[in-house]
Amino acid sequence: MSEYSQDYGRGMSTPAVAGTTGMMSFILGAAIGAGIALLLAPATGTETRRRLGQTANRLGTNLKSGMNRVQEHVGDLKEDVRTAVSSGRDAFARERDTRTDSVTPSAR
Repeated sequence: MSEYSQDYGRGMSTPAVAGTTGMMSFILGAAIGAGIALLLAPATGTETRRRLGQTANRLGTNLKSGMNRVQEHVGDLKEDVRTAVSSGRDAFARERDTRTDSVTPSAR
């Protein structure tokens, strides 16, 4: 069985989805850690708010970048599926034509 075949009925996911989930968990953990660090650091309210804003902007940029990569990957997967389906249809049509051609005219 290939590493890409999964049991979707049991909540398993493809390696691409599992990697994306791990990346999103990492980003969320980093955001929570940064927020806690800023709240516990001795700084004025103005400085803390400024740092929180900068961190939020940076995390937002990272999240957008990650989502763009995921969208590109999904687009690539869609194209791969389209190609596979087209190849399957072509193979089916060839096999059907081969079997139809091999039937003798008297048996039809």
